Amino acid sequence: MRKNVSLAVVLWLSLLGIVGFAFEFGGGGPMVVYIPGGSLYGLKNINIPVVDLPEFTDGIIAFGGYGYGGVPGMTYGGGFGFGGEKEVTKDGKKYKIEVGGGFGGGLKNISFGNVSLLAGVYFGSIDIILGRKVNENNTNVTNLEDGTLEGYLTTSIGYISIAANLAIAIKVTDFMQLEVGTIAIGGYSPDGWLVNGKPLQGLTQYNNFLLTYGFYGGVGFGF
Repeated sequence: MRKNVSLAVVLWLSLLGIVGFAFEFGGGGPMVVYIPGGSLYGLKNINIPVVDLPEFTDGIIAFGGYGYGGVPGMTYGGGFGFGGEKEVTKDGKKYKIEVGGGFGGGLKNISFGNVSLLAGVYFGSIDIILGRKVNENNTNVTNLEDGTLEGYLTTSIGYISIAANLAIAIKVTDFMQLEVGTIAIGGYSPDGWLVNGKPLQGLTQYNNFLLTYGFYGGVGFGF
């Protein structure tokens, strides 16, 4: 369900960009986001509740889309969405983390001919899901019946978030541009980590706040 929502966000943002293209009042297209590992000001970039689980020091790559539209020379409205996942192994146990978010807001596009500077502020949410793989290779219907089917036992956390971006766009043709930039995201989770809607118990390292950042590149069409 969560993946379907993320896909819907990406498709909507791409449609917004395409509508803008037709009137030369906007843009949009696919994007790739890299979220580094490590921490920022004492908060993990990718917050997870398991002690000593690798902090994904090489980061996570997510895919998504962006779109915006408005009146040239004024503030544009639009947004972006992304989702990505990665599997790691610790002490022979496999864990998978999924990160996804969707944001909408406003941005300013300052044009210098074929080069533009974009800066925006957005509101939305970011979700993190952590799963432990169990019963690997149990793929028989009897495993489904007795509850031993291969799968992931998951816990998740959702953050109400604010994001800001700063990017440079270079026009390649009248209908295509390349965009690279950085995104900073801050969020707060009122519910914390949940398992089927219930609070995850026994946490020894945990924070309701998230502070993270990422770098992205995208291709826009229609300029």
